[in-house]
Amino acid sequence: MLPHGPFQGKKPELLAPAGNLAKLRTAFLFGADACYVGLKRFSMRQFAGNFSMETLEEGLAIARAMEKRVYVTVNILPNEVELPDMADHFRKLEGLRPHGVIVGDAGAFALARKVAPGLRLHLSTQMSVTNSASARFWFEQGISRIVLARELSIDEIGALVRRVPGPLEVFIHGAVCIAYSGRCLLSLYWAGRDPRRGACAQGCRWKYAELEDRLRPGVGNPVVEDERGTHFFDASDLCSLPVFDDLVATGVEALKIEGRTRSQQYVGVVTDVYRTAIDTLWSQGREGFRRRLPELTKELENLTQRGFSTHFLTGEVPADSYNPGGSKLGNRNRFLGEVVERHAGGLRVRLSNEVRPGEVVEVRSPRMKSERTVLDQIRSRDGEILELAQHGMIIEVPGEFEANAGALVRRGLTKEGENQ
Repeated sequence: MLPHGPFQGKKPELLAPAGNLAKLRTAFLFGADACYVGLKRFSMRQFAGNFSMETLEEGLAIARAMEKRVYVTVNILPNEVELPDMADHFRKLEGLRPHGVIVGDAGAFALARKVAPGLRLHLSTQMSVTNSASARFWFEQGISRIVLARELSIDEIGALVRRVPGPLEVFIHGAVCIAYSGRCLLSLYWAGRDPRRGACAQGCRWKYAELEDRLRPGVGNPVVEDERGTHFFDASDLCSLPVFDDLVATGVEALKIEGRTRSQQYVGVVTDVYRTAIDTLWSQGREGFRRRLPELTKELENLTQRGFSTHFLTGEVPADSYNPGGSKLGNRNRFLGEVVERHAGGLRVRLSNEVRPGEVVEVRSPRMKSERTVLDQIRSRDGEILELAQHGMIIEVPGEFEANAGALVRRGLTKEGENQ
């Protein structure tokens, strides 16, 4: 890699979340090299929608046709009674031949090696690998890739890349929690939902001043306040963009976006931003990346109101790592739907949310392309004029567009940054 010119060598793999087939297609279209998905059982995102064995087979076919990769998460901490079913799970996965299976438990790893030796196994971040001795141990056992603990700095990641004889993966964007590498009991205590088994209720983000214990009606959990103020655990989302060039320069193998429960728009736009960042580093170097940084950052900021932080990447946890007043997760650009067809007169869009005449909409395509139009009139696919178009409908968006099938449609923002 040249110090001031374009980065050289193999680009890191960009790994995107996919809670269902639609998100998987979107991730691939917007530049992901690979997706990680979960099945209906044994996944740390129980409420992500997830895949059946049949839809996983379909997703794998899509990936192979596009020369992409799919990794499957089997990363809960299993109880003893679940081991026989998990063994059967691994056998079925071996038959489908995903590009990798992510495990988060030593017993699950040993079980997979025994019953499905053909599986390529990755070690989940839940195993909290923070040093070269631990990494070497797991590679010696047969792990193919290690997802590092999320509490490491860029300097520590770089040191591991130099000292470890195998590929390493790091998170670059998405939700984080107060627990170490996701090991948390708050949700289990307050809501009876076990985060270690994919059912987190995100108790760390609740309003503590109003919190009543759900398992003990009438009993509160008081906020503790001292001379420094009231403490909340509501973490900002990770955003590595401010230090992304330094992170990529470590030579880490794979860069991972969190968010299997997030929207199709989130998957597409975040993937596109980091795809653009990687490609810019290779074509224009650090200076070119820094020129595009404000544009890329703004695009991410329009997706969430939870706030961003680099968290542990700089070696010192910054003040913006948590939201002392609480955060709200929501999109400023509300997702409206997906383009299913471009024709001579415009676009056909399948709606995911309702839309009315007079709204400004933005058609968002890969490579940071955006086209705006006003819906003066809304017509159904059959030509019917509509005063309100709802979820599931296919509507006509007239005009000349460059966008193709798979592009995302959302409400446009005014110059002031608010929805019109």
